This record gives sequence, structure tokens and C-alpha cells, in this order.
Amino acid sequence: MKKKIVVGITLTALAAAAAYAEIEAWFGEDVSIRDKLRGVIRSAEYDVVLAMDRFTDYNLADELIFAVKRGRRVRVVIDGDKRNLLMGKSLGDHLKSGGVEVMYDRSQNNLYDRFLVLDEHIVVVGSYPFIEDAPSSPMTDLVVIDDADLASQYLEFFDFIWNLTK
Repeated sequence: MKKKIVVGITLTALAAAAAYAEIEAWFGEDVSIRDKLRGVIRSAEYDVVLAMDRFTDYNLADELIFAVKRGRRVRVVIDGDKRNLLMGKSLGDHLKSGGVEVMYDRSQNNLYDRFLVLDEHIVVVGSYPFIEDAPSSPMTDLVVIDDADLASQYLEFFDFIWNLTK
């Protein structure tokens, strides 16, 4: 039996998490979201996908590169506009040089998503920005959900975005 969970987070809503799913919420003022997120990425056993509107955090990028070096497949879609430059350098190029598969969304639809799926069962979604100077504010959060059905829906959406960028 499934129950519906709706989490109002800036522009993000979660729905239809299974009743048995493990769910954890992190709020910016309570924890170091970046450190927790790095730990989640490190826990990946074989696969990581990330869709992100803005991504300039080299610490998190390096964590994704380390995942590739540990034999994980890592795919990333980021918005193709200039907001993803840090000091004139493209984070996507940095990721690619480390073996991460990167696609840029240059569609007129604009990528507004912020989600990560690991190992086809863990979904991380929320308002926390993957930017170098991410605020440690009570106004940012991430929700981590261990649920294969929900992860499958996010992976299907990721593949849709990935295929649009080809």
C-alpha cells in the first residue's frame, strides 16, 4: 500500500513514496548538508545520476569524479547557461575530464530540477543549491528517500531529460 507524501520545498514536491520507504530530511541550519551529501555520494555502489539547474560546487563535483574512479557510472545533466561557470571555468568540463558523463540542457524549457538518484533506489531532492558558496540557511533542505519505485520514476524522468539534451 502506498501513501502520499507531499513536501513543499521551493519548487520541488515529492509524491507517492511507499509506506515502507526510509525517509530523512536535512535542513540547512541543522546540519552541514554538503558533508551529508558527500557521504551519500560515497555510498553509491554502482550508479549515480544527477539533474541540477545550477552546479558550481567543485567539492561535490570531485565527489562525483571519485565515484567514477571507484567504478561507478555517473551521469549528470546541468543547465547549459552561463550560471554554471565558476571564475570563468565550466564545471561540466571538470566533470568530463574526470570521466563523468555530462549533458547540457540548452532547451528553452530551462532545467529547474535538483535531484540525485543512487543505485536505483535512493532519491535525494530538495532546495539545496549545488553551488560553491551554498548558504547554510534554514531555508535550504534535502530529503533522502530510499524507495526503488520512486527512484524508478526519477530515473525515467532523468532519461527523458538526458535524451532531450542529445
